[in-house]
Amino acid sequence: MDIKSSVELIESYLDLDRKPVGVKFFFNKDEFDNFEVLQKDRKVTYCNSVQLASRGQAMKLTKANQACPNGAFALHFTEVPEPIANGKGRFSKHIYKDVETSKSINDDMLFIKEQLAGIAVMPLEDYTEEPDVVIVVGSSYNVMRIIQGHGYFNGYTNNLRTVGLQAVCQDLTTYPYNTQDINISLLCPGTRLVANWQANEIGIGIPFAKWYEVVQGVIETTNPFERDKNKKGIVERLKARGLDASGIIFGQNYDDGSYSGGKIEIEELGK
Repeated sequence: MDIKSSVELIESYLDLDRKPVGVKFFFNKDEFDNFEVLQKDRKVTYCNSVQLASRGQAMKLTKANQACPNGAFALHFTEVPEPIANGKGRFSKHIYKDVETSKSINDDMLFIKEQLAGIAVMPLEDYTEEPDVVIVVGSSYNVMRIIQGHGYFNGYTNNLRTVGLQAVCQDLTTYPYNTQDINISLLCPGTRLVANWQANEIGIGIPFAKWYEVVQGVIETTNPFERDKNKKGIVERLKARGLDASGIIFGQNYDDGSYSGGKIEIEELGK
């Protein structure tokens, strides 16, 4: 499996509305300058750059491009401001009940430790070399399937942490990068405003070191977890890409024969 084939597979096995996004960190200015993608010519919030990449745009960004102070310090283009670090800033906006709780939020977040020269934010399929993190934003169903794919090889997911704040920059990017483990995000009001995510979308961040494993896990868990209606769509998407669909088995699921009494339809509830 390589990057191109992994994207073809995940887009076949999941009915994604957006492209998986790859984020690459550059700690050396020459390497950043020599990476053959155009640098954005204006400021943009980091989360908006991820949203744009999920729609097919590729870009490089430096400190000068950062339009959001929270994204800038998460990526260590700037230092964490003292009012954020000591908790007083967010407490003053009535986000948390006291300064101690507010401070604990920042203390528990994991940001980039080294100074960055720049980052690349692109559709994953555009990379010819490995990025650092993969971000998938979509329906809760698709995020569930990715977690099931991760669980196929890794078991229970113990590392998920989110608080509805700094969702794309920390939850989906710097936290997976630092832990080298997956994390989900329910997103946050800021990114929903500036990046215009849909109300029902959530995200998952995956360190690239785990990406191929997660894709394979999604494939391996298709027959037990996907219903026949979804399996039909998977077969159609695989065949449209010229990929092998012979492994899809209809009429078989992990919970066959597990339930008794039958499904109660909504119209029966009043009886």
